[in-house]
Amino acid sequence: MLEVFPAWWVRPAEKGVMQRMGNQAESSFKVCSMCKTVWHQRNDFLADPTIRAIGYMANFQNLELGLFFFNHETATCRTTLVIDAYHFTDLSEGPTHTQRLTGTADCPSFCLHKDEMRPCPAECECGYVREVLHKVTRWKKAGTA
Repeated sequence: MLEVFPAWWVRPAEKGVMQRMGNQAESSFKVCSMCKTVWHQRNDFLADPTIRAIGYMANFQNLELGLFFFNHETATCRTTLVIDAYHFTDLSEGPTHTQRLTGTADCPSFCLHKDEMRPCPAECECGYVREVLHKVTRWKKAGTA
């Protein structure tokens, strides 16, 4: 798998787990680059009410290297965090399609718009990532009913 970040910065360990090298957050999922908040597990990150999914940028050569964008919305931090789609793809429960429909009449072009969050109705290879994105945007936040 192509490594997107320098090895000293982020090491993909397994789906849903990222590890930063050489700091106190050695076994963390994500560390905010601005305020240094640490989320040790993916579920903690997604359940944090200060985290909001805001977009997805497709990588059509390798879908797992697409990027999910999140805002960390606190009074003192308004940072956008970026995480490889790879760390969320195990959340997919839908069917996997092998044909990509991007650019065809059957494609609604959702993947071409970073802020488009809806799941794609097309039976496309990219559909599972859209399903995961939809699930992430609706993740139950801690402290909500």
